[in-house]
This record gives sequence, structure tokens and C-alpha cells, in this order.
Amino acid sequence: FKGGQATAVMGGCEIDLRRASMPDGRAVVLDTFAFWGGIEIKVPESWQVRGEVIPLMGGFEDKTRPKAGAVEGTLVIRGFAIMGGVEVSN
Repeated sequence: FKGGQATAVMGGCEIDLRRASMPDGRAVVLDTFAFWGGIEIKVPESWQVRGEVIPLMGGFEDKTRPKAGAVEGTLVIRGFAIMGGVEVSN
């Protein structure tokens, strides 16, 4: 996985990255924009997640359960959640 973007306006999207891999030790960015909608992201347990989402009457939720041991890389999720939400889980 090299990064990307996700947009949800008055709807939703699901992104399943559980079978993806990323360059070792690197930080990869996923830009998000949720406006009256939601974005659900599923990541492998070997990924570390760093949330940089700005919620405006919305929310960002990190429900990941990191696996003990080596971290493959870091997924940086940034963007906006306006009256919507962004959720990350395993």
C-alpha cells in the first residue's frame, strides 16, 4: 500500500487493507474526507495507526488492536470528518 484518499459525502465507504503490505518502517498517508457520511478502514494487526483527522461535529475512532512484536509500518490517517465519521479497526 502506497497511500491514497477516501471521500464519503452523504454515504459511506469501506476500505479493507488487511491483506495489504507497506514498505518496511515507512509512514504511508491516507487522506480522508467524510461529510454527512462515514469511512470504515480495516488494517492488519502489524500496522501502527496515527490519526490526524479533524472532527467538526463528527468523529474519528481508532479501534485497532496492535499485535505485539515488530511493526510493519505506520498508516497516517488525516483529513476531516464533518458531521460524519472515520473509523479504523483490525
